[in-house]
Amino acid sequence: MLLHFISDLLRNPGLQREFSKAPKATMAKAGLSEQQQEALHKGDLNTVTELIRTELSSVELFAAVWVKAVVEIASVGPIQASPGEKIQLTVKGDFFSQGAVAVLKMDNMDLPAATATIHNAGNRGSSLTGTVQIPSNAPVGVYSVVVVNPDGYYGLKENAFTVA
Repeated sequence: MLLHFISDLLRNPGLQREFSKAPKATMAKAGLSEQQQEALHKGDLNTVTELIRTELSSVELFAAVWVKAVVEIASVGPIQASPGEKIQLTVKGDFFSQGAVAVLKMDNMDLPAATATIHNAGNRGSSLTGTVQIPSNAPVGVYSVVVVNPDGYYGLKENAFTVA
């Protein structure tokens, strides 16, 4: 991991000497990718920071404990309904919290789902099920789906639902 390498480099005089004599060999020995090596060699702080962020976000414990988890929507079903229809909406994704709400959105039209259940709340592989009444005067067209957690964090899947 890049973060471990940088941390070791800051604290380990032997590694500092090795790095000053043969930086590429030292980075390769530490298992750094070509992209990581290039960013360090160029001193590109923005790229190094982004690489560390990406590295840390892939660590489950870090994502769940220290970083505010990103609410993501993977799928929506059904994907279509007619005006006047009442549907059972299922949204699957990551990090939906208890109390989350799903909303179909188009321009100034919001169609909230009455949330019935949330499975695997606060984790990857969450699902939310709720009922949505599509008003008979609802505009036909493509709607985005939003899942909003009680803390205000939300996930958006654009163009995920159609009223036709």
